[in-house]
Amino acid sequence: MRARGKSARIAVVTHERDLHAHAVKAEMERRHPASVHIFESDHFSRAPGLSWSPQGFTEPVFPAIDGTAVDLRAIDAIWFRRLGNTRTSANPEVTDPVDRELINVDTNAAALGMLTTEFQGRWIDHPQAFWAAQNKVVQLRAAYEVGLRIPETLISQSPERIRTFCGTHPGAIVKAVRGVMQAPAATTTVGEELLANESALRVCPAIYQEMVPGRRHVRVQVFGERVLAALLESPDLDWRPNLDIPAAEHRLPADLEDALREVLRRLNLTMGVFDLKLTDEGEYVWLEVNPQGQWLFVEGMTGLPLIETFTDFLYGEATR
Repeated sequence: MRARGKSARIAVVTHERDLHAHAVKAEMERRHPASVHIFESDHFSRAPGLSWSPQGFTEPVFPAIDGTAVDLRAIDAIWFRRLGNTRTSANPEVTDPVDRELINVDTNAAALGMLTTEFQGRWIDHPQAFWAAQNKVVQLRAAYEVGLRIPETLISQSPERIRTFCGTHPGAIVKAVRGVMQAPAATTTVGEELLANESALRVCPAIYQEMVPGRRHVRVQVFGERVLAALLESPDLDWRPNLDIPAAEHRLPADLEDALREVLRRLNLTMGVFDLKLTDEGEYVWLEVNPQGQWLFVEGMTGLPLIETFTDFLYGEATR
């Protein structure tokens, strides 16, 4: 049943086939007096495309997936999920990698410029904050300063420092600082073969961390002041490839909830999806935060009311 309240126009900047965007649009328009426009940023070449002029020769509009030309100045809130997608293309006839990169880079630059110039409403969240918060160095510093327990960590491309660190942390893990969408790098245990490979260690920095033991993983969704957590049990270092695992709603200590909110405030974010580890001794260890992490699957696994909670949060931001 749709609630009464102030009407709102909300836009989602994302890429094609984003289940979260479509699910939230349906739930939002069912629950609240709001309209949601989805902008698939990897398909901006569909009519009418992008146009902008500082002299006002054209209106600053984005093409929504339903064909509507949406004036950015009329939007109350933008949910900034993704910008572009190097794995898709609205121009399949363009096969040259350099040409495809040019199309992607210039389209994203034009879109971002229009958004930050013309849109005057609420961001969830601002692109600058979103990209800054994705940096693992920035995340780790924020979590450490808030007082959260984080793994002992070294980010380095110095073979000497890496070997020393791993020598004092048996079973240490390694993961990418950022990684690339075209070839996602899994988190793995550091082996002797890697430590012996001087060129592999030196070629670029990577994140080396102590192994946090245990099979209890905690996925925490923070939407504004609301915190909803799930406990996932898996012996795997990375539980995500196999979701056929026990999962249930989990209540965090109040001081931990406050600390996670404080991390978001320091990162200039209003939402985020955290990954924690719960040790056998009952200690929560912070691993990372994804400013726009996936969460629908968590609702499917646990029954947590995530889409309802997120929709209410987004509507609240749009009508502030």
